[in-house]
Amino acid sequence: MYDFHYGSKDQIRQNPEEFLIFVKRLLPRWINGIPDSECVAIYRTLVSMNKKDSTLIETGCGASTLAMFLYAVLNDAHIFSWDTNGSRGSFLRSVISEAICRPLEVDLYRYWSFIGFNSTDPHVGITMIKEIDLSADFGFFDSWHTLDQLSGEVECFIKIASQNFYLAIDDAYYKSQYQNFSYINMIRQKLNLSPVSEPDSNYCRPFYVEVEEYLTDKFESVDRIDDDYKKNYQEDIFFKY
Repeated sequence: MYDFHYGSKDQIRQNPEEFLIFVKRLLPRWINGIPDSECVAIYRTLVSMNKKDSTLIETGCGASTLAMFLYAVLNDAHIFSWDTNGSRGSFLRSVISEAICRPLEVDLYRYWSFIGFNSTDPHVGITMIKEIDLSADFGFFDSWHTLDQLSGEVECFIKIASQNFYLAIDDAYYKSQYQNFSYINMIRQKLNLSPVSEPDSNYCRPFYVEVEEYLTDKFESVDRIDDDYKKNYQEDIFFKY
């Protein structure tokens, strides 16, 4: 179902970003939640690391997984993805297997480990990769969209991170401390229920401000990257549908 023909292995390797968007646009909307420009920005950030055999961490699976997987295949990296919805991992596994692994003739399991559980769990969460003697070079965080959850994930991540690492946050402008009322009220609307009010106690500073301050307190040097997404998102066709 997802094994549409793009081109030869050489054509894919020569045009990875174009191939990435080709595959991304095969996804249904429910699992294709980030703009094309953000997906490409993730891929370009990974390329900018200029590091082979890297370890990549992701919380919340979707189109970002495609970007990270394609990078992993072309640069001998490995991804660990956490999502409490195991069906998302299973669905993406079928898409990646048909759309990426088949034309590139690679083994999915060599490059990707999906964990259908809580990312902050002490036994099978992010910190477990230290048990297999790995350290993380890149982390992309896109799970429950609350500062409490994000802070827990970032705290786990820095415990197993390399000396130099990259950290990226989806919807970094969000200001929800402990509950994602936007998502809750979307579900309530589908159930024909009136929206619930968000208490003042749930508001915090934007995630990117909170996380940058946290990292600055922990490390001597923290640089904010001026990624391509901020420059290109306004022209992204994704927002037209």
